[in-house]
Formats: sequence, structure tokens, C-alpha cells
Amino acid sequence: MALLQCDNLTLEGKSSSAVATYIRVKELDLVFDLGRCPMNFIGTNNVFISHFHLDHYFGLPIYISQRWLSGIPPGNIYVPSRGSKQLIQILDRISALDTGRSWAYQINPVRVGDAIPFRQNLIAHILPGNHSVPAVSYLICEVRKKLKPEFQHLSGRDIAELRKSGVEVTREVQLPLIAYLGDTRSIPLEAHPLLKQCKVLICECTFLLPEHRARAKRTMHLHLEMLPAVLANVGSEHIVLTHFSRRYTPELIRQRVFNYLPSEERSRVQLFL
Repeated sequence: MALLQCDNLTLEGKSSSAVATYIRVKELDLVFDLGRCPMNFIGTNNVFISHFHLDHYFGLPIYISQRWLSGIPPGNIYVPSRGSKQLIQILDRISALDTGRSWAYQINPVRVGDAIPFRQNLIAHILPGNHSVPAVSYLICEVRKKLKPEFQHLSGRDIAELRKSGVEVTREVQLPLIAYLGDTRSIPLEAHPLLKQCKVLICECTFLLPEHRARAKRTMHLHLEMLPAVLANVGSEHIVLTHFSRRYTPELIRQRVFNYLPSEERSRVQLFL
């Protein structure tokens, strides 16, 4: 299992094209995609599925059934709206085959443009994907209260008095923490004003070699040659590349990526291998 530290966020899991992708961020109590489900992921309460290719969602029956068997309340499973009904039918059939009963679970269909609060102080923005099946991307932001500019010169006592009188002295701000793009042919940089500023950007990079350009286009995946233009427009401190083709060894991936990218970008790029 891969393990990456991005400041105070820890990414753990696996991402291999056509095999399985599942990436947990334990500090945020969430998993991006669930192509397989390690047992230590069962207690994670929020699952964000980018699209319905088996290697990205077929760990859900294990996740759901193990929580059900253990008496753990259903987790929140977020999936693209298009395809959600078929997923529910699949899960119900597997449940009937497995136990003769119905599992308890919670599927939450999402659409581009939705803003979904979860946990106490986090919100998930649903961004467009661009793949061969309906797909979405996710931007996770932390919600904080910040003193309004017009009150910043006041003392703590004065601010407390205003609060007592019913004056709203704070405004809500969102801090972009992490974005997960899933499988996509393009990156929706203009889809949300905070995307370019997120601390961690998880981005697929399925194909690396020149002879695989046409395959990347046909299967609607990113190619390494597309990344420099993207990196130049993103301020993320950590760019995490995932979903490499099985054609490539880890050694080839490291060599190809870091030899190709501009030298000034290499320090913030990490490989999820």
C-alpha cells in the first residue's frame, strides 16, 4: 500500500490503472474511490466515488457489508447521479445473494455544482470530470469563521457586546484542502475559483510515453505531456500523480516523470506508487 505525507494530510492506498484505485485521507475521514476495500478502511465514514469503472467502485460491497455485519452505522457514499440507480440495483442483488437480506447503506447521488457539507467543518464541491463514462471530480474545503473586516479594529470586549446584541461579526470562509480529479481527459481548473489554490491536488497520469498519446486520447486519460501546462496554472503545494498504466515499472515512471517535468516543478510533485 502506498503512503504519502503531504504536510498534515496522509494519503494511503493504491492506484493502478485497470487494477484498483482507493486513496484514504485519514485526517479528513474520507476515501476517494474504492476499487478494493482494505479492512482498515471499513471505519472511514465518507466515500467519494468518481465514476463507475470497476477498478474505482467495486470495493463498495465489502465496505457496506462489513459495516453492516459489525453493527457500524452506514457510511456516506457519494456517487455520480448518472448511474446511481444501477449501482443500488447491483448492491441489492449482491446483498440478497450474500445474506438473503438487505444491507443498510447510504448512497448519495451528486451532480456538478453541488456543495455538500460533511463532518463538522468540511464541504465537498462537485466538479466536472471528462471521461468515457459519467464522472465527477471533488474539491474538499475546510469551513472556518473569520472576523469581518469592519470589526477587526475592535477589542474583544466590543466584539462580544456586538454578538450579544445580535450582530453577525464573522463571515464564512473556505480553505481549499485537497482535490481529487479521478480519471479524466482534462482538468477543470475554471470549474471552481478555489481549485487552483488547493493545498493538495491528486491528478491521474495514466500514460507517459510518446507512443501512447493516441491511446490516452481514445481512453480519455491524461498523458504526461499535458501536465506542464496544468502545473503552470496551479498553486498547489503538493501535486500527487496517480493511476499509472501497468505497462510501466515504478523505475520507468520515476525516470520518465522527473526527467520530463520542468525542474522548478519537480519538488512539489509526488508519485503515488
